[in-house]
Amino acid sequence: MPSLNRSRVQIRTTTCVILFLLTSFGICSGGFGNPVTDDVSRLLLLLKNNIPKDYKIPINHIPKNMSGVCWFLLNIYPLEQSLRELAQVFGAISSNKDNIMLFITMLQNLRFKFDHEELEVTMQMFKCHYREVKWPTGQYFDYVRAILNSAGKGKGGFRCAPPPCPAPSSAPGSEAQDHDQTRSRGSLLCLLLIPVTACVFLIVWVVKSRTGGSPEMNQQILSSDVERASTIPIPLQQLTSPSDVPVTGSA
Repeated sequence: MPSLNRSRVQIRTTTCVILFLLTSFGICSGGFGNPVTDDVSRLLLLLKNNIPKDYKIPINHIPKNMSGVCWFLLNIYPLEQSLRELAQVFGAISSNKDNIMLFITMLQNLRFKFDHEELEVTMQMFKCHYREVKWPTGQYFDYVRAILNSAGKGKGGFRCAPPPCPAPSSAPGSEAQDHDQTRSRGSLLCLLLIPVTACVFLIVWVVKSRTGGSPEMNQQILSSDVERASTIPIPLQQLTSPSDVPVTGSA
């Protein structure tokens, strides 16, 4: 029972904090105001301390040098989606989840102040400039603070044009990938060159062995053939004519 009562008190406290923050944020008014109040800063610091510092939080974002004055507008929805995924990591009665849902509500109300179709079209125009990264806890919530600070200074317009999309060759890691492919091709050529060279040497050796080899060996073979020819007996020519028959007896 004490734990149940503590949970109820925590839920009521979180609800009151959310209502207070949303009221101070100016949800019902037409202006933006400065959303980063002292209470919001304390919640950001609390989340930093409760989540491990080495925990990597994934998010899609566009750098300021790519989005210009639309940096805040183009990053509202991706940050909202990233916070939703982070909230799913915690349990249903976790205070971290309640605090994260508070920031999701703040971003939603910011997004509802803009034309939905115009925001979607602008995000599609900058689609090739979004980057998927994983930030540690401190850097991630500093980014949340920066987005909220920009919301207080924004005027709600879509006066931005996307820069040209980066070429495929200039994508991160493409040069290293090309280098690896070139090195693998070189290794394959070396592997193919070894058996080809061996076959060439084998063919040359076979041809030389069939043609007699070195000149010294050819001279030895020629002299042995001459000696063998001089020792062969030559038969006398048969006598076929009458004048060649020797005379026997007296005349």
